[in-house]
Amino acid sequence: MMRAKSQLQRLRIFLKFAAAVIVYHNDILPRSHDESHAVGRVDAFRGAVVSPTLCRNNEAFPSRSRNIHEERRRSRLKQQQSSPSSSSETSGRSRPRESQFPQRKRRRNDGGRSDIAFRSRAHLSAFEDMCQRETRRDSLRGKDFADSIDSMVRDLLEGKNILEDGQAGDEGEGKPRNRNLSHDILPRDASSLIRLLGRKGAHDAMLEFCRRYCRDIVDRSEASKHNTAGDKLISRSDAEEAVLFAYTASIAACSKPPPTSLASSKESMDSNYPKYRSKSCLLSLLNEMEHDYTESGRSIRPNSYTLSAVLLGIDDVEESLGVLEEFEARYRKHEDDVEGEHPEHIVTVQVYNVVIASCSNASDKNRIGWQRALSILQRMRRLGPEPNEQTYSMILQACAEHGQMKVATSLLEETRQSPVIAPTAKLYIPLLKVCAKFGHDKMSSSLIDVMKEDSLELSTEVMNVYLSALAKSKLHVRALRVLRDMIVDPSTPPDIVTFNTCLAACANAGDNKRAQDLLDEMKNGLFEFPGVKGNNKLVEIKPDVVSYNTVISCADPETALFLIQEMKLTRRNRVGVIKPNSVSYVNAISQCRKASIEGDPRSAYEIATHLLDLAREEDRGKGIDLNVFVYSASIWMAEAVHDYQTAVRLLREMKCSPNNICYDGVISALSHHGGFHREALYYYYEMQQLGLSASRKTYQRLAFAIDNSRDTGLSITSQKKVKLLNGVLSVMPGNDRRIQIGGPIFEMLIRNHGNTTDPDTSYRAARMVFDSIIGPVDDKCLTAMLSVCYSTVKWKEALTLLHSSDIVNKPSGPGLVSNRALGYAVLACTKADQWKEALIIIDLYGAEQMPFNKKSGAVSIAAINSVIRACGRSSRPDMAVQVLNDMPVKYGVQPDEISYRLAIIACNQAEHRELRFKDSMVGFDLKWWECSLSLLRRMKEEEIQPSLQTYSSVVSACEAAGQWQRAIGVLRLMPSFSSLLGSDEVEEMDASEPANLYCLNAAISACEKGGAWIEALQLYESVCSVKNTKHSVRPNFITVNSILIALEKANQLELAESIYSDAIRKRIVSPWKRRCDNDGELRRMMDLHHFSAPMAKVAVRSYLSSLLTSRNKFNNTDAVLIVGKGKRSEERPVLMPAILQLLRDEYEIDATVDKENTGRIRVAKESIERFIRKKKWRV
Repeated sequence: MMRAKSQLQRLRIFLKFAAAVIVYHNDILPRSHDESHAVGRVDAFRGAVVSPTLCRNNEAFPSRSRNIHEERRRSRLKQQQSSPSSSSETSGRSRPRESQFPQRKRRRNDGGRSDIAFRSRAHLSAFEDMCQRETRRDSLRGKDFADSIDSMVRDLLEGKNILEDGQAGDEGEGKPRNRNLSHDILPRDASSLIRLLGRKGAHDAMLEFCRRYCRDIVDRSEASKHNTAGDKLISRSDAEEAVLFAYTASIAACSKPPPTSLASSKESMDSNYPKYRSKSCLLSLLNEMEHDYTESGRSIRPNSYTLSAVLLGIDDVEESLGVLEEFEARYRKHEDDVEGEHPEHIVTVQVYNVVIASCSNASDKNRIGWQRALSILQRMRRLGPEPNEQTYSMILQACAEHGQMKVATSLLEETRQSPVIAPTAKLYIPLLKVCAKFGHDKMSSSLIDVMKEDSLELSTEVMNVYLSALAKSKLHVRALRVLRDMIVDPSTPPDIVTFNTCLAACANAGDNKRAQDLLDEMKNGLFEFPGVKGNNKLVEIKPDVVSYNTVISCADPETALFLIQEMKLTRRNRVGVIKPNSVSYVNAISQCRKASIEGDPRSAYEIATHLLDLAREEDRGKGIDLNVFVYSASIWMAEAVHDYQTAVRLLREMKCSPNNICYDGVISALSHHGGFHREALYYYYEMQQLGLSASRKTYQRLAFAIDNSRDTGLSITSQKKVKLLNGVLSVMPGNDRRIQIGGPIFEMLIRNHGNTTDPDTSYRAARMVFDSIIGPVDDKCLTAMLSVCYSTVKWKEALTLLHSSDIVNKPSGPGLVSNRALGYAVLACTKADQWKEALIIIDLYGAEQMPFNKKSGAVSIAAINSVIRACGRSSRPDMAVQVLNDMPVKYGVQPDEISYRLAIIACNQAEHRELRFKDSMVGFDLKWWECSLSLLRRMKEEEIQPSLQTYSSVVSACEAAGQWQRAIGVLRLMPSFSSLLGSDEVEEMDASEPANLYCLNAAISACEKGGAWIEALQLYESVCSVKNTKHSVRPNFITVNSILIALEKANQLELAESIYSDAIRKRIVSPWKRRCDNDGELRRMMDLHHFSAPMAKVAVRSYLSSLLTSRNKFNNTDAVLIVGKGKRSEERPVLMPAILQLLRDEYEIDATVDKENTGRIRVAKESIERFIRKKKWRV
């Protein structure tokens, strides 16, 4: 212990001595402008010696230490001025010291230079002290800080004294106020001051000071030609060199990228970064440097650093290439014009490397940066300069960043074979980093193998990048194996980054046990690494806060809480203190949310609440900063357990400014679990007032809240939903109107516009919303708009949208329309019976989707079925059958029962149409009843169960063709009739589905047309003999009509009358109605208006026969038969002539047509009485 203290004491003495030597060297010895630029960072080094903490923060050295050195130097200068002999002795003693520190360029006149150096450093120190002082103050932020810097620069330019008492020096006393700045500030310190102002974001003040200083030093060089007495001499070349350094520093400061968050940055006080970091501004500064400080046509030529600084501020690849070509044309021509000496090259390889580095920029929207990088490489090989290792490294990175790994590996192989470039690890590191970024574990492994083949040293940095690729790919077992190999390999000793990367691999893979074991191994002891000479050495690698946070990110809630408590307990130790930070609590609360979703939500919620309480205690003790990320994780934890009240309370409790993630959590809790659409909309409007940008998830939750609200009024009508959605759309920013962000609102609004009753109004409103989308639309919004076209029967508009819309947002294939959108367009066409247009768009868009949608097909089966239905309605059964046959091969979908049913219905309708109009389709010898039977047979072969409607259509087709045997055969296959007809082949159908009476009627009608009245009678009697149950079929009016027609044609009059009487008794047929007669009184009449001619004859016979019996006594009135006027007959009335002929021929009854109502037949009571007297004796 005593030995360690003595070593530490000797180290402190050495550091103080080194600081004194450096200060003495910088203060006493003169320095040229070239050396000043070369060692421009010596102040930072001096600050690092005095205060390592400030050096890490990139701040200047402390003012207290600087004042001590300045006081010592001031006392030495006064002694030299008071005692000439001592001054000469001091200068004599300093000469050998000057030889120990040789300078590249000597000054001929060094008189008074120490006093200028003192004032120069004093000015720079004043600005540094002000920046440190204002940064520490919490009250000054942003604009106030910039005003303070601007005011100080303005005072300096106006000649006011900005130094403290005693720092102005003796030379500053009595001097005029508006003096030349170069008398007080050296070029080296002027460049440092420019960099300081640029680093603090005071660009206006920086440029103003730069222009004034450059003008002053050029004027001073002009005055030096006349050798004015008392003035310090400075040459024209030194002045131009100072201008070059000043403008190079200014351009570099303007080219610096802005910080990630201007609001949270304490150093960046200027928000006009786009104003200065632009091509026009940088080139104007370069042109100003070249031409504004020259005379007689002479210009100040920039160096490679200046050109590189200009190109660093141009992010666009095309613009940077254009500026590079301009530099080549301007400065290479000047180099070629120089004769004799070897000219200094301005457009060096470093300038090209800057442009190549911009090619791998993430802001390259066209993704062609890698191509531009390769073109620059070819230009360098052809015209020069010779590319170096850094050039190839940046090109490899550009290719890899743009996903061109094959091109990158090919270029790497070419570099390996090149005799000019010796491959080193620097060429492989960019590729390994890209592999680690995207998780290309196989590529990274192959790169490591190639490095081993080339005998390149696998450093710890290289292996850490390789482990990052394995961690991204979740290959934690291999990562741990690589770690063990690194431990035994002396060339790649692992460090804390190595262990943390392996922990990240275990965390990404979700292997908490291995991560915990590795963390315990790091906590327990030392690691024995092999030495270079075979001597093993013990190295202690302790876990840090990153290690704990990584393990917490994959631990269960109990383990996460234990690890955080363990981190808090390390404060008792004197060394190795690991304090939990905000990331620790965020990871732990996030794991609690994950556990609540997957497992027990209550216990996870309790642990998360306890963790939040611990974070609050740490915040009160200022152990951590309870930032917005901790609150956002807690809000989402409350959202996971459906506690929307706690989510709202946490949002109001936040002391820091909430972000959009916090509001998303509150809106999600209110919408998904509370159903409070008004509250969700309130917090969305609050987001807009705070200027927070909403995400796509925000609008998804708002749409869900409106669509699933507890308000019953919203669920009943869509008009209220439309009003709410229009309110959201009215405050939506312009950037959110793009489909990538506000798509859910547009989709829901379009769909609700389509739910209104007026088709034209619905379409216009939905189209207005659709056209208000900025940029291309996605598949969901296009589908919603096409569904509106389908519901409003706007098939032409649907085709226009389909042909003109630019689809994005990951459709089924690149640049393709999804089968869902195509399906709605097809439905819109088929609803208007435009089946030709539907088939055209299926061929246009559906065929291209076949390679991408092998499972779902080119279009949905519902759309194909709609095409078959439209073909049937358009009297094109041939196209219906063709589309059905093309479904598996051409459209990639298998036909279902609906497809076959629609095709069979189309065939049935065609058969009935031919029977009705006595014509067939031209060019077709196919019988449609045969086609329907064939399709039914195919369904059985493909094991597709036909429905009752399918059977009915087949029987109906056979009935239209008079194929009664086929009709009865199909009827025997149906379960509801198989037991009645004694069939052995029965299809398995749903027993709960009742029998279809239409099949029975069609079969009886087929028997009637085929003259098989016996089979028809058997069918009728079989059905009537079944008990009346839930699933039994009972005959209806059409059934009785069909059987009576069959019996009438077969002249089975008695059977016909018997069946008719039975139907009247069962109330299947009820011809007697009470109607108004000509005199206005209600009388009982026989209504035969809906009867067929055979059935009407049977009804009249039954009536007249009943008059001859005692069952129906004659009421001594005229008989009125309502037969209709025959308007529904195709050519002429059928029923009236048939009844009149029946009465006249069979019964010799004179009947007349009612003159007042020509649809009625009136039989006088005298004629009826005469018929009864004449026929009654026979009874």
